[in-house]
Amino acid sequence: MKTISRIYYRMPVITMFIVGLPLFFFLFVLAYRPFRIDEFLSVGAGRYTLNLIVCTLIVLGVVSLSRMLLFVLRRKIDLNWPLYLLWCLGEIVVSGLFMSIPMGIGWGGVHPYFSAMSLCVLYTAGILFFPLAILTMGVQLYVLEKQAGRAVIPDEKTLLRFYDDQKRLKLVVSSEAVLYIEAEDNYVHVVHMDNGRIKDFNLRSSMRSLEETLQRNGLVRCHRSFFLNAAHVALLKKDANGYALAQLDQEGAKEIPVSKRYYQAVTALL
Repeated sequence: MKTISRIYYRMPVITMFIVGLPLFFFLFVLAYRPFRIDEFLSVGAGRYTLNLIVCTLIVLGVVSLSRMLLFVLRRKIDLNWPLYLLWCLGEIVVSGLFMSIPMGIGWGGVHPYFSAMSLCVLYTAGILFFPLAILTMGVQLYVLEKQAGRAVIPDEKTLLRFYDDQKRLKLVVSSEAVLYIEAEDNYVHVVHMDNGRIKDFNLRSSMRSLEETLQRNGLVRCHRSFFLNAAHVALLKKDANGYALAQLDQEGAKEIPVSKRYYQAVTALL
């Protein structure tokens, strides 16, 4: 399942959601009063403005805690799209549930509490769907533009030529487009970018025969079975067992192990 871009875990994007969602909620309700929400917010001796401010602060608090949790856990979690959408739905539902506390009290027994709670969740979902969708699409457009801007224009000086064990030319690719090289039995996997997509080319060869060429073109050994292009490393992290992993800047690329022997060499290039 495709994971979301790592940009969603970065503070500028997190701040955008923290500010954007409650601001949209406040201005949208104030300007348009959708779903006859003004009647709902006028409970409690007609305190429409006060109730609107309280609900907006609740959205701000829930979204702030939720997005900051994403930031804190950025090295430990890697959400795919269904899980991220479920996370957004959780923000909506939790916001609505917290709103139902003051609004349920505000009804003063005129309206059943659980009915007020369901209305809070529905109102919140109907209003926050728009900014969540707009901000998410905006971030995705930025990610796609960034990936398109990285389209590699081959330079003859940086081209890597891969030959099989019979000395036959099998692949020509820019060294900048290579993500990593992985050895597996009598083959190596040349994982590289091609028109914005990750391609895996299987070459019948040994890592030993490629080592000198790879080092000459800027790739670094990070494991006995891997050579890595440090230019594509987004971050280094450690898993639950304490092993170092390199996370690449391309969606869908797997995490590359970095052994203790080569850890310093890799970090020196970042």
